[in-house]
Amino acid sequence: MSNAAHISVRGRRDQATEGATHECVIGRDLKIDLQALQDYCARLLSETEHDLVVLCGAVMYADRMVPRRRASGWPRDLEVTLPVNVPEAWRQPEVMAALVDALEFVSGDHWRFNFVVGAERVTVDQSSINFTNGPYVIVPFSDGLDSYLQWKLIGKEEPAVKVLRIQTSNRGTNERRNRSIDHTGPQQDQRLRLPVIAAVGSHPEQSYRTRTFVYFCMAALAAAKAKTTRVIIGENGVGALGPSMIAYGNECPHRTVHPAYTRRLAKFLNAVLGTNIVFEHPQRLRTKGEVLKHALSLGVAGWERTNSCVRGPRDGLGQMACGACSNCLLRRTALLAAGIEPKGFFWENLGGNSLDRGRGNPTGREARDHDWDIARHGAHVMGELAELAKLDAQAPVYLRAAWELNGPVQSGLAQTAAEIHRLVQEHAKEWEALLGYFGESEILNFSWCPGAWCRRRGGGVARRAAVGRPESNAA
Repeated sequence: MSNAAHISVRGRRDQATEGATHECVIGRDLKIDLQALQDYCARLLSETEHDLVVLCGAVMYADRMVPRRRASGWPRDLEVTLPVNVPEAWRQPEVMAALVDALEFVSGDHWRFNFVVGAERVTVDQSSINFTNGPYVIVPFSDGLDSYLQWKLIGKEEPAVKVLRIQTSNRGTNERRNRSIDHTGPQQDQRLRLPVIAAVGSHPEQSYRTRTFVYFCMAALAAAKAKTTRVIIGENGVGALGPSMIAYGNECPHRTVHPAYTRRLAKFLNAVLGTNIVFEHPQRLRTKGEVLKHALSLGVAGWERTNSCVRGPRDGLGQMACGACSNCLLRRTALLAAGIEPKGFFWENLGGNSLDRGRGNPTGREARDHDWDIARHGAHVMGELAELAKLDAQAPVYLRAAWELNGPVQSGLAQTAAEIHRLVQEHAKEWEALLGYFGESEILNFSWCPGAWCRRRGGGVARRAAVGRPESNAA
């Protein structure tokens, strides 16, 4: 089957686009939350800013509705026809090239856009938020540990700065947890929701590499309205750089919070909005454990209210973090590195050879094949990155990572490679400490061999990769 699709975005009264494979109807498939959008409107949205909101929804819809046909390779050919208010602004070569470059870098797909006249303007009241209380910085914010620590570190290190937090939105969002987290900070550090939602059905494409395109574009829009240039991403270095250093089948490298991606995204946003947005990555060369230790040394509290797990309410874990996915394993290494017992998870004890015997709640449900897949995959990616610590700092994998991180400024490549090497070495120490904490573990001490694993499980069990993602994407 083909990996090509043409997505036509149109209003309810507009005619269908000839040759389109998917029709995305604004108001039905792509919904703009006017109440959420209001919070971005310290000043009324310009036509181009409104177009950006709709573009984000269109990209979200296309990425989730068009499945990857793995037999045909990873890349999809995605053509998007989109009505806008100011077509000439979007058709500028520098805007178009920067948009496509950012999306292709993060998703590994081939994108083409047709910007046509015909957008319906959405009028909303101006925000009730007082944007004159700045200076502001914008923080893409979830209920995860990294974004929480970054929010608190700004308060400790830049006390005069106010923080506007852009909240992720997904089916697993826990509003009660969000309110609990909000109570730990100053009232003026407000939280803004994503104003655009795409109806993608019950079985969307799981890879969803453009999640942070939507997330970070809205952060940039908030920055423009609050008259700041700073968007601060708190992702630790293992989450930001590590996934792109590990080859996984025929997949595009995972770069959803990589500085090389946000550099490309800023180029696009500044070209179309006329801004000078800069995405900052202050924790890019620290492990999660190092970030947590640093925050604790400054008196940061309340971190235990956060959640890092990739699993959601539908997984039947009783609102608990699973403890075995890649995100939970990374969190547990951080806790142990900071001198905190890595406990409080559904699968509490990962020693031995059984998830069921390691349940924190003995009455919880039994482990399924998919749970084992996620646990094995999590251990595999953690161990795979740790293995890179054995290589020299000038090995190709480090020089390539340094080249991506440095971008146009290629001076100091060897120094950057050495810094990334130190990061990976520290990760390896933290991972080894977690392995030692659990002792003999068939779950975590695993040399990746899908054939052997399928035979042990009785054959015919297809390994499915965990839908793991860096915390700034969702957790």
